[in-house]
Amino acid sequence: MSPCVKRKPLFILFFVTQFILFSTYTFVYYINNNETNTLKIDVDPLTIPSELHPLPASLLEEGDRSNLNENYKNSRIRTKRKFLHLKTNEDLKSLNITSIKDIDQSQTIIQCPSLPPNLVGRISPDLFSYNMEEIEEHHMNSSIKLGGHWSPSHCTARHRVAIIIPYRNRDMQLRIFINFMHPFLQKQQLDYQIFLVEPVNDISFNRALLFNIGFREAMKIYSWQCFIFHDVDLIPEDDRNIYSCPAEPRHMSVAVNTLDYNLPYRTIFGGVSALTVKQMESVNGFSNQFFGWGGEDDDMAGRVLTKYRISRYPAAIARYKMLRHKQDTPNSHRYSILGLSTPMRSVDGLSNVQYKIIEIERKKLFTLIRVTYNETLIKQSVAHLQKKKPKSKLKKT
Repeated sequence: MSPCVKRKPLFILFFVTQFILFSTYTFVYYINNNETNTLKIDVDPLTIPSELHPLPASLLEEGDRSNLNENYKNSRIRTKRKFLHLKTNEDLKSLNITSIKDIDQSQTIIQCPSLPPNLVGRISPDLFSYNMEEIEEHHMNSSIKLGGHWSPSHCTARHRVAIIIPYRNRDMQLRIFINFMHPFLQKQQLDYQIFLVEPVNDISFNRALLFNIGFREAMKIYSWQCFIFHDVDLIPEDDRNIYSCPAEPRHMSVAVNTLDYNLPYRTIFGGVSALTVKQMESVNGFSNQFFGWGGEDDDMAGRVLTKYRISRYPAAIARYKMLRHKQDTPNSHRYSILGLSTPMRSVDGLSNVQYKIIEIERKKLFTLIRVTYNETLIKQSVAHLQKKKPKSKLKKT
């Protein structure tokens, strides 16, 4: 047998081996390359209209969660290295940590991600009005503290948010709101609490005054960073509408179903709005002079625009459904009060808010603040700003 014949099987074996190795390498490279590309998707879910991508957050789910897991592990490593230099047990006890093992359970260590990982975009709210006992039972295992305060247990929330709701005779809307908003806010990984501010029945309703009262009383309870001033009959339809406070005051209810999801006018600031503590104090809060329906949100917009711009999410995200309710009686004096907006800003608002607490009741899913106030005294506090009508001159005959 010739040497060439003997080498032929070896050559075939070598060729087959090389082909298998090359095919395996190509397959592995292709898979890794696709995974790398997935991780590099750079999409901001807050800029994608839901009409184009019904679930925009899902585009980021695989890549973003991988990155978040990596950040989580790196954060734990950095934290452990940070604590290794602590030499005494007293150093650890000051942070409620008794050993290095407890670092993993310490909420003070890992900050929640800037983009909550479980957002899905457009959602369909459950608008069935369960009774309050059913709602409380449904949320029994969601770790909501008495008074409606919740914060994530596995990370430190980036935002401490107080939700202030002026309230009277809206029981059905309240039950729908409470049942829906708790899981909505928890998905956004916020440190939040829901406050209802309710006037006694024999005085006029004053939405803006109740906002000021809610701000004052909530600040006595906790170190809030952000305040969401919220009507009880508005339900968000997109969980990318993050309930936080940006650098500029935010008008949140941009697109409401009863207005065909269109912004009625550029300076509108009613429905749902967000301000930081500093922003609220710098504009002296809301006016206290608007008893009855209407006017107070336009006055607040004027206050905000003297120092800031009004920021908004895109209408595709800042969508709300308004729950049906009986129309309130308009305030017949609202336009004359708006005529005094400029001189009132420095003397009427948080600086002169007058009220008396009747009761603060910490219910299972929210804190109820019952108040009373004297409408006559509140109006008298700005009586000196009333414009004097010029006397008409009689013509001599």
